[in-house]
Amino acid sequence: MLLKKYDENKEALKEIGREAISQSRRLGLPISVRDRENEAKDRLSRDLEKRISAA
Repeated sequence: MLLKKYDENKEALKEIGREAISQSRRLGLPISVRDRENEAKDRLSRDLEKRISAA
């Protein structure tokens, strides 16, 4: 049960991060290299999950 809650909180924090990055882009603020790398990793993992669930 605690692991499930941990995973839910982890996903919620990731979503907050995604929203913050998109808001920064809208405002024209610079995005760090680390944020770009994390965003690319996140996008890749979400794409893989979609492919696996579609199969």
